[in-house]
Amino acid sequence: MSPAKPGPPRPAREPTPWATGLTVTVIVAALVAALDLILTGALAKSFGWLWVPANVLIGIGMAPSIWLMHRMPLWRWIGYGVALGLLVAWLGLLVGVVFRPGH
Repeated sequence: MSPAKPGPPRPAREPTPWATGLTVTVIVAALVAALDLILTGALAKSFGWLWVPANVLIGIGMAPSIWLMHRMPLWRWIGYGVALGLLVAWLGLLVGVVFRPGH
């Protein structure tokens, strides 16, 4: 048996850009949370509790795309921001429903 030939040299792995990535994540999260809250407010005024299944469908519909984004170097930060923004919006909606004045 002959010894295995070494393959081509692997390129050096670049360091993770944490500052830039987290900045993108926070900006995208704020945008997604604001858009979800605006959509939910409009649905709640027009159709009552229809905002609950609408938010569930938004989350279920975006989950596959977010999952596919998490392996791509730039898009993972955007995916993290979308997921975080939806989570923050849902927590805000839950707090708003539980602690609604006059409830």
